Amino acid sequence: MTSQDQDPIGAAPSSLTVRAAAGQLRIIPVWQALGQHAAHAKRIRVHCSRKQDFFEMTVTFESVSPTALTDITRRLSAQPWVVAASLHTAPASPPRGDS
Repeated sequence: MTSQDQDPIGAAPSSLTVRAAAGQLRIIPVWQALGQHAAHAKRIRVHCSRKQDFFEMTVTFESVSPTALTDITRRLSAQPWVVAASLHTAPASPPRGDS
């Protein structure tokens, strides 16, 4: 069985982005905040903008509920080192079928 078979049909990928001042991004606490959902991460991107003086980490998921990710985003937003935490959900893709 492939990962496509395990994901719900039409599941939209969601991503959570955490931004911190340059040098202040804490990878381990972000990963810990993901808890049991960390195993469902499909892609992780860490970006540094020295020009704008921030670091950010984006984690993309395909099979974690928006409710769970909203809760994680709220918890991360409350951390003193976090400048911003945001959740992005792509529109659901239409069900696959024969056309």
